[in-house]
Amino acid sequence: MLTSIRYPLLACATAAGAAIAGAHQLARPHAARQVAALAAPRDEFVNLGGYKLHTVLAGRGKPVVVFESGMGDDASSWEKVQPEIARSTSTVAYDRPGLGKSDPSPEAHDLRQSAVELHTLLHKSGAPPPYILVGHSMGAFIVRLFAFTYPRETAGLVLVDPSDERAEERLHATATKEQWDAYQDFMKKHLADPMMRAEGHVWSTQSEAAAAAPLPDVPKILLSASDVASAPAANQPYMKVHMALHREWVDRTSRAELVMVPTADHYIQIAAPDAVIAAIRKVMKDAVVPGASDAK
Repeated sequence: MLTSIRYPLLACATAAGAAIAGAHQLARPHAARQVAALAAPRDEFVNLGGYKLHTVLAGRGKPVVVFESGMGDDASSWEKVQPEIARSTSTVAYDRPGLGKSDPSPEAHDLRQSAVELHTLLHKSGAPPPYILVGHSMGAFIVRLFAFTYPRETAGLVLVDPSDERAEERLHATATKEQWDAYQDFMKKHLADPMMRAEGHVWSTQSEAAAAAPLPDVPKILLSASDVASAPAANQPYMKVHMALHREWVDRTSRAELVMVPTADHYIQIAAPDAVIAAIRKVMKDAVVPGASDAK
């Protein structure tokens, strides 16, 4: 819990005191401008050998916080979170191939290739390990694969309403025929969207995430959208399945914490950005990173 501390105002009785106070007031906006300059995002296009990925870098310090978007989403899905985290450390967000401002890749990616691609992007962009990886929805599969593949380069994980590789099987076992048919119809239309088609192969290989265990012994927070009652009736069975799977994942994973966020919105980073920011800061505080910035 944050506590507000009120400091008493000191009256300046002399001209010298007034001059010092005036200088202090002038320095404060200058310091604020310096912080803003450090946090200001800059766009880069990183060449990965025949195609370039649009990357948004902001902030300075350690550890580097890396944002991985959900299926069909570009870096802008983190626009309410990345600038705040960039006030205290380095951050990286990017558009996967064929999304946003990035080039399409020469070949279709599976989850493992997406994790390797992220690793290459981070090193080519000059972002040093270790990393705190923040993944939303399908992006959580990618950061889990990354953490499993590169455990020494992973300092922590934040999963934002993550997809689960067992969700469809669990939903099929628990939903009514009407609910299951409605879900299949939705997914057929969802995956037919041009933005989703670019990532269809990544989605189809989500079973690779199941083999990515155990994860490194680093702090992990899973944020789960929990306001089922406010969700459309058609979404409620799927939300309940996901909430149950989120609990199960936390229970079997070392140093994992579950945070139930009172929203029905899958995009917690947009609907409740403060919850995501707080989770990242907590993982930053708990992570062991030599020379790390203070999480504020």
